[in-house]
Amino acid sequence: MTSTAETAAATGTHRPANPLAPTAPAPPQRDVRWELAAALRHLGRLGFEFGFNGHVSARAPEAPGHYWVNPFGVSVSTVTPSDLVLVDDTGTIVESRGSHAINGFAGNLALHQQVPDAAAAVHLHTPSGFVWSNLGRPLEAVTTDAALVVRLQGLTRHLFGVEGGPTNVELAAAGARVLLQQGHGFVTLGRTVGEAAFYLEAAERAAAANLALLGVEGRNLLPERLVERWTLTPEIARQHFEPAFSLAAAGGLR
Repeated sequence: MTSTAETAAATGTHRPANPLAPTAPAPPQRDVRWELAAALRHLGRLGFEFGFNGHVSARAPEAPGHYWVNPFGVSVSTVTPSDLVLVDDTGTIVESRGSHAINGFAGNLALHQQVPDAAAAVHLHTPSGFVWSNLGRPLEAVTTDAALVVRLQGLTRHLFGVEGGPTNVELAAAGARVLLQQGHGFVTLGRTVGEAAFYLEAAERAAAANLALLGVEGRNLLPERLVERWTLTPEIARQHFEPAFSLAAAGGLR
């Protein structure tokens, strides 16, 4: 029998979350560059930085058809809003900060351009996510933390040279918000920076739990009714990430 996780991963579709979930307050009005820098710093503190790998970006609300991108060669743990690079809809830099360049933006650009909800896109080389991605299999609801994202995932094998399966854009267009790339970890997307960033944090936590329990006798999966109850909505995902923004503000990020 095909599990919910397998169905969601193959098609990028997911069911609505529990309608009894609390309503999140409206997001504060903040500069998207500040949110990107704050998210990058938080994800860096979690150990998601690996050399210059990874690309995190968001649409520039003040310049339609343009995007703010993290700079190549600047630590995600120290990046500031003034470090971010503005690019146009061809991926060409139109406003560089100092000598900053960008790296590996094509995948994010395709999501921004072709998926309406992809206001923000996040890809970093998270430790457990990269290991799990080798298996080419979806995450399962082994804990309530993992249940947050199992219905939001989509699996692509294109990086392994497997043709005919769905692409990141196709999965995201069908509703996936956590894209599991075989051999290359996660890409997450959302309507806000906080939403996309928390999906990555939750997916990494789910990957760690799945790895720890792989092959363990007595391993159990949560029943479907609990998975449905725990599945994130965009609003709840964003609200989960608000403490990271509060920490950045308390630390004086400008």
